[in-house]
Amino acid sequence: MKAIVLCAGMGTRLRPLTDAIPKPLIEITGFILLHDTLLHLASLGVTEAVVNGSWKADMIRDFMVGSDLPLETVFQLEEQPLGTAGAVRRALPLLGDEFLVVYGDNLTRQPILPLIELHSRLNSEVTIALSPTGDPSGKGIVITDPDGRVSRFREKPPPELAESNMANSGIYICRSSAVSHIEDGSFSDFGFDVFPRLLEEGRTLAADTPGGYTRDIGCLEDYLIACHDVLSGKIHLNVKPDGMNNGILIENSQSFGEIEIKGTLWVQEGATIESGCSLENCVILSGAKVRHNSALKNTLVLPDSDVDEGTVAIDKYLSIF
Repeated sequence: MKAIVLCAGMGTRLRPLTDAIPKPLIEITGFILLHDTLLHLASLGVTEAVVNGSWKADMIRDFMVGSDLPLETVFQLEEQPLGTAGAVRRALPLLGDEFLVVYGDNLTRQPILPLIELHSRLNSEVTIALSPTGDPSGKGIVITDPDGRVSRFREKPPPELAESNMANSGIYICRSSAVSHIEDGSFSDFGFDVFPRLLEEGRTLAADTPGGYTRDIGCLEDYLIACHDVLSGKIHLNVKPDGMNNGILIENSQSFGEIEIKGTLWVQEGATIESGCSLENCVILSGAKVRHNSALKNTLVLPDSDVDEGTVAIDKYLSIF
C-alpha cells in the first residue's frame, strides 16, 4: 500500500515551537513526529510514502534524505497552498488508484484493518478514521448510518451546531476517483470541498472508529498532553529514546539530588533546573532555566524561557518571564 503524508501547514497555533521548524519535525520526548508517523505507517504495511511540504520545506526534504526508514519516500514540494485534497490530487501519479491519506501533524497509533474492511464492503470512495473529540468546533464532525455510510459531514461546526463528537482523525483510505476531478494545481480541501461533493452526488463516503490512539498536535496544550501520554506509556513507541524510564526522560547532565520529581517529566538537553524545585508532569524544553524553589505542575516551559525563583505554576505554558 502507498500513502501520502500531508505536511504543508505552517503550524501557527503551535508557535513558538514552530517558529524555526515545520510542525512535523517537532520533537516529542526524544523523537521526531514525522519519523514516528513513517514508522507507524511501515508497521501497517505501507511500502511507499509521498511526503509534501511548503513551510521550511527544505528541512523536511533534508530530514527524509538523512533518515534510515523502512519504506520508500518521495518528497513533494508545495510552492503555493493546495489544501489537503489539492495536495493529494498533485500526487496522484505517484499514488495509484487506492492509497492512504495521513495528516502529518497527528501522533497516531490507529489501525487501518477495520477501515480496509469497511471500505471494501461498501465500495467507498473515501473511508475516514474517526475518534471522539472534546472540541467539535475544531474538527470535521461525521454522522454515520448504522452500516458505516456517512450521512452528514460538517467541517468545524460552531458548538451549537455540532451533532456529534465523532471527528475525522486524519487518516483516510482514498480512491483516486474522489479527487481526480480537481484541476491539478488548484486549491481544494477534503472537509470543505471533497466530502460535501461526494455526498451531494450520492457517492459512497464511509467512516469507522478503528480504535487506537490519536492526537492532533495542533496547540501547546495538545503538545504537552502528547508528551505526557508518551512518558506515561499510554502509547507504544516505535523507537524508545535512550534514558526514558518510569515516565522520566532527562537529557541534560545536571544533578537532580535536590529536585523533587512527581509523575512524568521530560527535561530536554540544554535546559537547567536549579535546586529546591518541585516538578510534576512537566516538560522543560531546551535553553529554559527554572530558578531555585519553583513549583511547577502540568506545565510546559518553552525554549529559552527564564522562570523566576519561587515561581508557582499549575496548568501553564511558560514563556520568557
